[in-house]
Amino acid sequence: MKKFKFTLQTVHNVREMKQEREEMTLAEIIMEVNRATERIAQIEKMRLEAVEKYTQRLRAGEVLNATEMELNAKYFNSLDGLQREAEKLLSEKNLACTAQRVKLAGAAREVKITDRLREHQYLRHQLEADKQQQINLDEIVSAGYARKMRNKL
Repeated sequence: MKKFKFTLQTVHNVREMKQEREEMTLAEIIMEVNRATERIAQIEKMRLEAVEKYTQRLRAGEVLNATEMELNAKYFNSLDGLQREAEKLLSEKNLACTAQRVKLAGAAREVKITDRLREHQYLRHQLEADKQQQINLDEIVSAGYARKMRNKL
């Protein structure tokens, strides 16, 4: 019996490699999304700590001079700016993640297509092999039957 060889194996291999690259790229983008999310959480934590310290000082009755108040306001404004930048980065990374998922889905579809083609080609190969085997068995049986008939004559 002839050994099965998928005619598009090279194409399938290339498509699988592309899918793996897209998966790795998606994993990298997801890590970037996680880092951006952590950065936002850090900034929020810094804000909460600063607000808490500022409130404690006010409750304790400390009199803050204009310079301290201005510095606190500038610090809060800088935290606001950092948070806006981090949220913008997170939004960009989420968009990149969505786009990468679309690319990965396309690559997965291509792999699935060649995989199905391979399955169909293998089934046709098996069918041909089964037919050939049946023909060979029929010939063997016919030859045996012909020998028996010659021996009886």
